[in-house]
Amino acid sequence: MNEDVRLSRLRVSRRRALALGGVVGLSGVLAACATGDDPPSEGVPTTTPVVTDPAALLDVANTCVLAAEEGQGPYWFDVDNIRSDIRDGRPGLPLALALRVHDLSSCSVGGPVEPVPNAVVEIWHCDAGGVYSGYVTTARNRGRPTPAPASDTPGAPNFRGGEPPLDDPGRSGAPSDGSYSSGDLQATPTDDGTYLRGAQATDANGIVRFTTIYPGWYVGRTPHIHCKVHIDRRTVLTTQMFFDDNLTDAIYLVVPPYRERPPRDTRNDTDTVYADVGLVTAQRSADGCVAALNLGLDL
Repeated sequence: MNEDVRLSRLRVSRRRALALGGVVGLSGVLAACATGDDPPSEGVPTTTPVVTDPAALLDVANTCVLAAEEGQGPYWFDVDNIRSDIRDGRPGLPLALALRVHDLSSCSVGGPVEPVPNAVVEIWHCDAGGVYSGYVTTARNRGRPTPAPASDTPGAPNFRGGEPPLDDPGRSGAPSDGSYSSGDLQATPTDDGTYLRGAQATDANGIVRFTTIYPGWYVGRTPHIHCKVHIDRRTVLTTQMFFDDNLTDAIYLVVPPYRERPPRDTRNDTDTVYADVGLVTAQRSADGCVAALNLGLDL
C-alpha cells in the first residue's frame, strides 16, 4: 500500500474514532499487541491468552542469534541506578519487558542455551513525547518550525521529539565510573532527570525484568529502546530493541499521550539503525503490553 494512503487512512480512522467517543479503545490496542493487526472495535472478543509475565515469551522469541552491536547514541550517561521500575511517573502505555542474556557458544555444541548470570543489563529510552531524561531543557529550547509545550510537562505533546545537544556528539562527557560501568564515554546531560533509565542484574537464568512505558518517537528514528550489557563493569554489548510497526501504529492511534502527536516520520524499514534481530516478541497483558528479547553474546 502506498505510504501516503496508509497514513491518510490512519488519520481518518483516528478522527472517526474520536468522533464516535473513542469506539476504538484500549481493549482494541491490547488485542493488537497480541496479533500485530489493526485494533478491532471494542466488544470484539479475543481468544488470545493473556500473558502476565514477559519472561514467558522468551522461549518463543529468537534464540541462538547474535545480538546486533549498535551505537549508544547521543543520550547515554551512567545513571548508576539498579531498579526494575524505571517509569518515574512518565505517562504512557505500561510495558513489561523481559530480557535474557545467553552465551552463543552453547548453541554450537547442540546443548541447552547457557544463560549468563550476574550480568548487568541497562536500558534507556525516550518518553511518549520523544524526549530523553537529562535532555529536557535541550529539547524545549531548540528551535522548531512548530511551537511545542514544555516537554517536562507530563503528557504534553512534543511535535518533534528529543534532539541531541547542539554541541555534544554523545561522547564528550567524562568516562563512566559507576558500580556496573567503567570507561564508557558519556554524553553531557543538560538537567538532572533520570526517568526511563535503569539497570538490573541477571538472575541464575540470565533474565532481567523491567517495568516501563511503550517508547515514543522522535525525528528520524523508529521507536526503540537502548540496551547495554555489562560484565565486571565492562560493556560487552551495546544494542537497540525495536517494535512491530503494526503494533506501534495501533498504540499511537488511540492511546494518550501518543495520539496527541503528529504521525511519526520514520518506520522500521526506513530507520538507518533497525535490525531484525532486535525485534521484540510482544503480547497483550491486562493493562498494557509485555515484550521479550533474547540477547545472544559471543563470549
